[in-house]
Amino acid sequence: MDLPTILKAASNLLLIAVGIPGNIIVLLVFGHIGCVERKLLPADSIVFMLTFVHLLIILNRGIPQTLFSLNYRGFYNSLTCKFLIYIYRTTRAMSMSMTSLLSAYQSILIAPATSRFSCLKPKLPTLILPSFVFLWLLDATTSFYSFLYTSQIRNITGVKFALNLSFCLVEYPNEASYIGTGIMNLLRDFFFVFFMVATSSYILFVLYRHRQQVKGIRSSEQNQNTPEMRAAKIVVTFVTLFVVFFGVDNITWIYTLYALKVPADLNNVRVFFSLLYASISPIVVIASNKKVKSKLQCTKTVKIPQSKTTTVYTV
Repeated sequence: MDLPTILKAASNLLLIAVGIPGNIIVLLVFGHIGCVERKLLPADSIVFMLTFVHLLIILNRGIPQTLFSLNYRGFYNSLTCKFLIYIYRTTRAMSMSMTSLLSAYQSILIAPATSRFSCLKPKLPTLILPSFVFLWLLDATTSFYSFLYTSQIRNITGVKFALNLSFCLVEYPNEASYIGTGIMNLLRDFFFVFFMVATSSYILFVLYRHRQQVKGIRSSEQNQNTPEMRAAKIVVTFVTLFVVFFGVDNITWIYTLYALKVPADLNNVRVFFSLLYASISPIVVIASNKKVKSKLQCTKTVKIPQSKTTTVYTV
Protein backbone atom coordinates (compact mmCIF):
# COMPACT_ATOMS: atom_id res chain seq x y z
CA MET A 1 0.00 0.00 0.00
CA ASP A 2 1.13 3.53 -0.69
CA LEU A 3 1.56 6.16 2.02
CA PRO A 4 -1.80 7.97 1.52
CA THR A 5 -3.65 4.65 1.81
CA ILE A 6 -1.76 3.76 4.98
CA LEU A 7 -2.49 7.15 6.53
CA LYS A 8 -6.17 6.88 5.62
CA ALA A 9 -6.45 3.41 7.13
CA ALA A 10 -4.54 4.46 10.25
CA SER A 11 -6.77 7.52 10.82
CA ASN A 12 -9.92 5.43 10.45
CA LEU A 13 -8.55 2.77 12.81
CA LEU A 14 -7.76 5.46 15.37
CA LEU A 15 -11.30 6.82 15.23
CA ILE A 16 -12.73 3.31 15.58
CA ALA A 17 -10.40 2.49 18.48
CA VAL A 18 -11.57 5.61 20.31
CA GLY A 19 -15.19 5.78 19.21
CA ILE A 20 -16.45 2.22 19.71
CA PRO A 21 -15.18 1.70 23.30
CA GLY A 22 -16.07 5.28 24.26
CA ASN A 23 -19.66 5.04 23.05
CA ILE A 24 -20.13 1.56 24.52
CA ILE A 25 -18.87 2.76 27.92
CA VAL A 26 -21.31 5.69 27.93
CA LEU A 27 -24.18 3.40 26.91
CA LEU A 28 -23.35 0.90 29.65
CA VAL A 29 -23.08 3.63 32.29
CA PHE A 30 -26.43 5.18 31.40
CA GLY A 31 -27.95 1.70 31.17
CA HIS A 32 -26.69 0.97 34.69
CA ILE A 33 -28.06 4.29 35.94
CA GLY A 34 -31.42 3.50 34.37
CA CYS A 35 -31.54 0.06 36.00
CA VAL A 36 -30.52 1.33 39.44
CA GLU A 37 -32.63 4.49 39.50
CA ARG A 38 -35.45 2.97 37.38
CA LYS A 39 -35.44 6.02 35.12
CA LEU A 40 -33.25 8.42 33.16
CA LEU A 41 -33.57 12.17 33.23
CA PRO A 42 -34.70 13.65 29.88
CA ALA A 43 -31.24 15.10 29.18
CA ASP A 44 -29.62 11.73 29.98
CA SER A 45 -32.09 9.99 27.68
CA ILE A 46 -31.16 12.33 24.83
CA VAL A 47 -27.43 11.78 25.42
CA PHE A 48 -28.05 8.02 25.58
CA MET A 49 -29.82 8.09 22.21
CA LEU A 50 -27.14 10.35 20.74
CA THR A 51 -24.46 7.90 21.90
CA PHE A 52 -26.35 4.94 20.43
CA VAL A 53 -26.62 6.74 17.10
CA HIS A 54 -22.90 7.52 17.10
CA LEU A 55 -22.06 3.88 17.77
CA LEU A 56 -24.16 2.87 14.77
CA ILE A 57 -22.41 5.47 12.61
CA ILE A 58 -19.00 4.04 13.43
CA LEU A 59 -20.12 0.43 12.98
CA ASN A 60 -21.92 1.01 9.67
CA ARG A 61 -19.50 3.45 8.05
CA GLY A 62 -16.22 3.48 9.91
CA ILE A 63 -15.55 -0.26 9.89
CA PRO A 64 -16.46 -0.86 6.19
CA GLN A 65 -14.46 2.21 5.17
CA THR A 66 -11.45 0.96 7.10
CA LEU A 67 -11.69 -2.56 5.72
CA PHE A 68 -11.90 -1.18 2.19
CA SER A 69 -8.83 1.00 2.75
CA LEU A 70 -7.03 -2.18 3.85
CA ASN A 71 -7.96 -3.77 0.49
CA TYR A 72 -10.64 -6.07 1.90
CA ARG A 73 -13.45 -6.63 -0.61
CA GLY A 74 -15.25 -9.57 0.98
CA PHE A 75 -18.86 -8.50 1.52
CA TYR A 76 -19.53 -5.43 -0.62
CA ASN A 77 -22.46 -6.66 -2.68
CA SER A 78 -25.41 -4.46 -3.63
CA LEU A 79 -27.68 -5.56 -0.77
CA THR A 80 -24.97 -4.97 1.83
CA CYS A 81 -24.22 -1.56 0.35
CA LYS A 82 -27.90 -0.60 0.43
CA PHE A 83 -28.16 -1.58 4.09
CA LEU A 84 -24.90 0.07 5.21
CA ILE A 85 -25.42 3.38 3.41
CA TYR A 86 -29.08 3.63 4.39
CA ILE A 87 -28.30 3.06 8.08
CA TYR A 88 -25.41 5.51 7.88
CA ARG A 89 -27.49 8.25 6.24
CA THR A 90 -30.28 7.77 8.77
CA THR A 91 -27.99 7.77 11.80
CA ARG A 92 -26.02 10.74 10.48
CA ALA A 93 -29.26 12.69 10.27
CA MET A 94 -30.25 11.42 13.73
CA SER A 95 -26.93 12.68 15.14
CA MET A 96 -27.89 16.13 13.93
CA SER A 97 -31.45 15.79 15.21
CA MET A 98 -30.40 14.58 18.67
CA THR A 99 -27.87 17.39 19.05
CA SER A 100 -30.60 19.88 18.13
CA LEU A 101 -33.02 18.24 20.56
CA LEU A 102 -30.45 18.39 23.37
CA SER A 103 -29.87 22.08 22.71
CA ALA A 104 -33.62 22.79 22.56
CA TYR A 105 -34.25 20.88 25.80
CA GLN A 106 -31.55 22.81 27.64
CA SER A 107 -32.79 26.15 26.33
CA ILE A 108 -36.32 25.44 27.59
CA LEU A 109 -35.03 24.14 30.91
CA ILE A 110 -33.13 27.31 31.78
CA ALA A 111 -35.70 29.74 30.33
CA PRO A 112 -36.82 32.28 32.95
CA ALA A 113 -40.34 32.10 34.36
CA THR A 114 -41.35 35.16 32.35
CA SER A 115 -40.38 33.50 29.06
CA ARG A 116 -42.99 32.14 26.69
CA PHE A 117 -41.08 28.83 26.73
CA SER A 118 -41.53 28.35 30.49
CA CYS A 119 -44.95 26.77 29.95
CA LEU A 120 -43.21 23.82 28.24
CA LYS A 121 -41.09 22.90 31.27
CA PRO A 122 -43.68 20.65 32.97
CA LYS A 123 -44.30 18.87 29.64
CA LEU A 124 -40.64 18.14 28.83
CA PRO A 125 -40.50 14.59 30.30
CA THR A 126 -43.56 13.53 28.30
CA LEU A 127 -42.29 15.06 25.05
CA ILE A 128 -38.97 13.19 24.88
CA LEU A 129 -40.26 9.80 23.66
CA PRO A 130 -42.59 11.28 20.98
CA SER A 131 -39.68 13.45 19.83
CA PHE A 132 -37.50 10.33 19.45
CA VAL A 133 -40.16 8.56 17.39
CA PHE A 134 -40.84 11.58 15.19
CA LEU A 135 -37.15 12.23 14.47
CA TRP A 136 -36.42 8.57 13.69
CA LEU A 137 -39.34 8.47 11.25
CA LEU A 138 -38.34 11.79 9.67
CA ASP A 139 -34.70 10.87 9.18
CA ALA A 140 -35.43 7.32 8.04
CA THR A 141 -37.92 8.60 5.47
CA THR A 142 -35.70 11.37 4.08
CA SER A 143 -32.79 8.91 3.81
CA PHE A 144 -34.69 6.18 1.96
CA TYR A 145 -33.24 7.27 -1.37
CA SER A 146 -29.96 5.69 -0.22
CA PHE A 147 -31.59 2.28 -0.22
CA LEU A 148 -33.06 2.82 -3.68
CA TYR A 149 -29.98 4.14 -5.49
CA THR A 150 -27.05 2.38 -3.77
CA SER A 151 -25.22 -0.57 -5.33
CA GLN A 152 -21.84 -2.24 -5.22
CA ILE A 153 -18.91 -0.41 -6.75
CA ARG A 154 -18.23 -0.88 -10.45
CA ASN A 155 -16.83 0.97 -13.42
CA ILE A 156 -18.61 4.33 -13.53
CA THR A 157 -17.04 5.71 -16.68
CA GLY A 158 -19.67 7.75 -18.45
CA VAL A 159 -22.03 7.85 -15.45
CA LYS A 160 -22.98 11.47 -14.76
CA PHE A 161 -25.02 11.41 -11.57
CA ALA A 162 -23.23 9.13 -9.14
CA LEU A 163 -21.37 9.38 -5.85
CA ASN A 164 -18.37 7.12 -5.45
CA LEU A 165 -18.26 6.14 -1.77
CA SER A 166 -15.16 3.98 -2.23
CA PHE A 167 -16.75 0.62 -1.41
CA CYS A 168 -20.27 1.45 -2.62
CA LEU A 169 -21.86 3.54 -5.34
CA VAL A 170 -24.89 5.83 -5.15
CA GLU A 171 -26.17 6.22 -8.70
CA TYR A 172 -29.10 8.53 -9.38
CA PRO A 173 -31.34 7.86 -12.40
CA ASN A 174 -31.35 11.46 -13.62
CA GLU A 175 -30.26 14.99 -12.84
CA ALA A 176 -33.56 15.92 -11.19
CA SER A 177 -33.26 13.17 -8.56
CA TYR A 178 -29.58 13.98 -8.04
CA ILE A 179 -30.11 17.71 -7.46
CA GLY A 180 -33.44 17.25 -5.71
CA THR A 181 -32.05 14.78 -3.18
CA GLY A 182 -29.08 17.01 -2.51
CA ILE A 183 -31.24 20.08 -1.94
CA MET A 184 -33.58 18.13 0.34
CA ASN A 185 -30.67 16.98 2.48
CA LEU A 186 -29.19 20.47 2.59
CA LEU A 187 -32.47 22.05 3.66
CA ARG A 188 -32.96 19.45 6.37
CA ASP A 189 -29.39 19.83 7.61
CA PHE A 190 -29.41 23.61 7.54
CA PHE A 191 -32.71 23.70 9.43
CA PHE A 192 -31.33 21.60 12.28
CA VAL A 193 -28.00 23.43 12.31
CA PHE A 194 -29.74 26.81 12.39
CA PHE A 195 -32.06 25.54 15.13
CA MET A 196 -29.23 24.27 17.34
CA VAL A 197 -27.20 27.44 16.85
CA ALA A 198 -30.24 29.59 17.70
CA THR A 199 -31.06 27.62 20.85
CA SER A 200 -27.41 27.57 21.94
CA SER A 201 -27.22 31.32 21.47
CA TYR A 202 -30.35 31.68 23.60
CA ILE A 203 -28.74 29.53 26.32
CA LEU A 204 -25.67 31.76 26.38
CA PHE A 205 -27.84 34.88 26.45
CA VAL A 206 -29.92 33.64 29.39
CA LEU A 207 -26.87 32.56 31.36
CA TYR A 208 -25.05 35.82 30.67
CA ARG A 209 -28.03 37.83 31.84
CA HIS A 210 -28.37 35.64 34.94
CA ARG A 211 -24.69 36.06 35.71
CA GLN A 212 -24.98 39.82 35.46
CA GLN A 213 -27.94 39.81 37.84
CA VAL A 214 -26.19 37.78 40.54
CA LYS A 215 -22.75 39.27 40.01
CA GLY A 216 -22.84 41.12 43.29
CA ILE A 217 -24.13 38.15 45.26
CA ARG A 218 -21.75 35.36 44.31
CA SER A 219 -18.19 35.34 43.15
CA SER A 220 -17.29 34.89 39.51
CA GLU A 221 -15.80 31.48 40.22
CA GLN A 222 -19.00 30.32 41.88
CA ASN A 223 -21.02 31.58 38.93
CA GLN A 224 -18.97 29.49 36.57
CA ASN A 225 -19.55 26.33 38.65
CA THR A 226 -23.33 26.49 38.79
CA PRO A 227 -25.21 23.55 37.24
CA GLU A 228 -26.63 25.91 34.63
CA MET A 229 -23.17 27.01 33.51
CA ARG A 230 -21.89 23.44 33.39
CA ALA A 231 -24.88 22.31 31.34
CA ALA A 232 -24.46 25.27 29.00
CA LYS A 233 -20.81 24.46 28.43
CA ILE A 234 -21.64 20.86 27.55
CA VAL A 235 -24.39 21.80 25.10
CA VAL A 236 -22.34 24.57 23.49
CA THR A 237 -19.39 22.16 23.17
CA PHE A 238 -21.57 19.61 21.37
CA VAL A 239 -23.01 22.25 19.05
CA THR A 240 -19.59 23.74 18.29
CA LEU A 241 -18.10 20.35 17.46
CA PHE A 242 -21.08 19.51 15.30
CA VAL A 243 -21.04 22.78 13.36
CA VAL A 244 -17.29 22.51 12.72
CA PHE A 245 -17.16 18.85 11.72
CA PHE A 246 -20.44 18.61 9.82
CA GLY A 247 -19.79 22.04 8.30
CA VAL A 248 -16.95 20.45 6.36
CA ASP A 249 -19.29 17.60 5.45
CA ASN A 250 -21.97 19.93 4.05
CA ILE A 251 -19.49 22.13 2.20
CA THR A 252 -18.11 19.10 0.39
CA TRP A 253 -21.67 17.91 -0.26
CA ILE A 254 -22.54 21.22 -1.92
CA TYR A 255 -19.44 20.86 -4.08
CA THR A 256 -20.50 17.37 -5.19
CA LEU A 257 -23.84 18.73 -6.42
CA TYR A 258 -22.12 20.96 -8.98
CA ALA A 259 -18.92 19.08 -9.77
CA LEU A 260 -18.90 17.05 -12.96
CA LYS A 261 -16.66 14.41 -11.44
CA VAL A 262 -16.29 13.88 -7.70
CA PRO A 263 -13.11 12.10 -6.57
CA ALA A 264 -13.51 9.28 -4.05
CA ASP A 265 -11.03 10.95 -1.68
CA LEU A 266 -13.42 13.87 -1.24
CA ASN A 267 -16.08 11.51 0.07
CA ASN A 268 -13.46 10.00 2.35
CA VAL A 269 -12.95 13.45 3.86
CA ARG A 270 -16.69 13.74 4.50
CA VAL A 271 -16.76 10.35 6.21
CA PHE A 272 -13.72 11.18 8.32
CA PHE A 273 -15.29 14.34 9.77
CA SER A 274 -18.58 12.55 10.40
CA LEU A 275 -16.74 9.81 12.28
CA LEU A 276 -14.71 12.41 14.13
CA TYR A 277 -17.81 13.86 15.79
CA ALA A 278 -19.13 10.39 16.61
CA SER A 279 -15.78 9.40 18.15
CA ILE A 280 -15.11 12.56 20.16
CA SER A 281 -18.61 13.03 21.60
CA PRO A 282 -18.32 10.20 24.19
CA ILE A 283 -15.09 11.77 25.44
CA VAL A 284 -17.01 15.02 25.99
CA VAL A 285 -19.73 13.12 27.89
CA ILE A 286 -17.24 11.24 30.08
CA ALA A 287 -15.27 14.39 30.85
CA SER A 288 -18.27 16.62 31.61
CA ASN A 289 -21.07 14.43 32.99
CA LYS A 290 -20.77 13.99 36.76
CA LYS A 291 -22.92 10.86 36.81
CA VAL A 292 -20.78 9.14 34.20
CA LYS A 293 -17.54 10.15 35.89
CA SER A 294 -18.73 8.93 39.28
CA LYS A 295 -19.71 5.53 37.87
CA LEU A 296 -16.34 5.17 36.15
CA GLN A 297 -14.30 5.79 39.29
CA CYS A 298 -12.51 2.56 39.96
CA THR A 299 -11.21 3.36 43.43
CA LYS A 300 -12.68 4.64 46.63
CA THR A 301 -11.27 5.28 50.04
CA VAL A 302 -12.60 3.31 53.02
CA LYS A 303 -11.64 4.28 56.55
CA ILE A 304 -11.55 1.52 59.15
CA PRO A 305 -11.44 2.93 62.69
CA GLN A 306 -9.01 1.38 65.14
CA SER A 307 -8.22 2.01 68.75
CA LYS A 308 -5.15 4.16 68.19
CA THR A 309 -4.65 4.71 64.49
CA THR A 310 -6.76 4.81 61.39
CA THR A 311 -5.71 2.68 58.44
CA VAL A 312 -6.85 3.79 55.01
CA TYR A 313 -7.39 1.13 52.38
CA THR A 314 -7.95 1.76 48.68
CA VAL A 315 -10.21 -0.75 46.97
